[in-house]
Amino acid sequence: MSEDPDAKKLVPQRMLELMEAEGIKTLFGIPDPCFASMFVTAEQRGWRVIAPHHEQAGGFMADGLWRMTGRPGVIIGNEGPGVANLLPAAICASKENTPTIFIGGQRERFFDQQVRRGHFQYTPQSKFFEAAMKYVGVIEYAEQVDEIFHEAFRQALSGTPGPVYIEYPQDHSFAMKKFGPLLPPEKYRMMHQQADEASLKAAVTLLTEAKQPMIFLGTGVFSSRAHDIVAALVKALDCPVIQTPGANARLLDVADQSVAYATPTANETIAAADVVLALGTEIGEPVHYGQGRHWANGNTDRKWIYIERDPTAIGVNRPIDVPLIGDLRDVVPQLTHAIEAKGRVRRMPEKFDEWNDAVNTEMALVIDAVPMGSPIHPIHFAVEATKVLPPDTVIVRDGGGGQHLDRSVQSVPDFRCALVRKFWPSWHRPASCHWSAVGCGGRAPCCSDDRRFRFPVPYLRIGNGGPQEHSHRCYCLL
Repeated sequence: MSEDPDAKKLVPQRMLELMEAEGIKTLFGIPDPCFASMFVTAEQRGWRVIAPHHEQAGGFMADGLWRMTGRPGVIIGNEGPGVANLLPAAICASKENTPTIFIGGQRERFFDQQVRRGHFQYTPQSKFFEAAMKYVGVIEYAEQVDEIFHEAFRQALSGTPGPVYIEYPQDHSFAMKKFGPLLPPEKYRMMHQQADEASLKAAVTLLTEAKQPMIFLGTGVFSSRAHDIVAALVKALDCPVIQTPGANARLLDVADQSVAYATPTANETIAAADVVLALGTEIGEPVHYGQGRHWANGNTDRKWIYIERDPTAIGVNRPIDVPLIGDLRDVVPQLTHAIEAKGRVRRMPEKFDEWNDAVNTEMALVIDAVPMGSPIHPIHFAVEATKVLPPDTVIVRDGGGGQHLDRSVQSVPDFRCALVRKFWPSWHRPASCHWSAVGCGGRAPCCSDDRRFRFPVPYLRIGNGGPQEHSHRCYCLL
């Protein structure tokens, strides 16, 4: 039986309905009186309600859920210290362009203008999030719930994705209101964004007439769940793919055409390229803004095509010849269809396989030279650990201490796990190992949460010190 749109509802129930309209049915957060009715209602509606040991961990779990499912993660923080604990994850979400929905509990609005001092668990929280958020909304009145959530999703998922913060005062915990019909997302935000025909035609002309095109692929391809459509584009162009340092997964269907940025093969490929198609990347400092270092060799007058949702990003980091303004999930199929209509012509560098073989041989020698025995060398640990880990392992490593593994074992062909870039998997594939960068200590609480809830997630953590094994399939090198 459908719900009566004219019936009064609890504000927390309406908040859940608004999130359900976006396909969300997982809630991270520590229970508190401010959110008691929301948690109970969520469980009654079939939600997964997951209470982390720490709000910071919950924020990063919400981040991970977005990367794994393509739907925004939701994390709640209780008034005062709980909301304060969300800030590390909020800052990271801002930097990573992750559309996490942060919901902060707050004391009654009465306290906003009260002159008396020494309030319990009260501080003007929303202003602390303003610098990191794409949108900050405070539910002053229950009637504003719909418009605030609509604006939050509109901002989080339009243009460059990013986090939003919604403040939920205790005034509304048990308030009942009439809200009217629930709108589907396509009624209040842009769902698709294709490139204009003139720009698309110019891009197709450059790509099909190029002697040596290449695709420059960033982490946005994976976080947007665009694995399959981008692999189809690679097959249509049949050209080499260079992945940025942040693009740590692999498109398995075209893995033999993909190499990591700054490797010898990538450097030779860049020098030979006369057209670059960049997607899912900011073309930022880690790749020398597409201008310095490796880009200064060979065809320095190469043309650039850039798929980007934010028009204000065009030409900022480097000049762009053909901008394709739109969502790569919509623009890539446009390109693929137009290129396929022209016919497929293989345009891989003549010595691409030879360059790769040389790198693989060198990296194999590096692994062979690693000392055995105790103390355990990190590369030796990684090699041995991957022999026994199950095929669906999620490997989490520190973003700093583990970088040497990326460079040391990224191209060895007989390595069967995600530690090697050559075979790093697409995140959405069920039978594959996964690898994720985490901050030293900053995301460590996530490990304890996964063990607490018996998630089948082994971890490889690389930092300073000696090896230590943790419980429940959690492998740790500290």
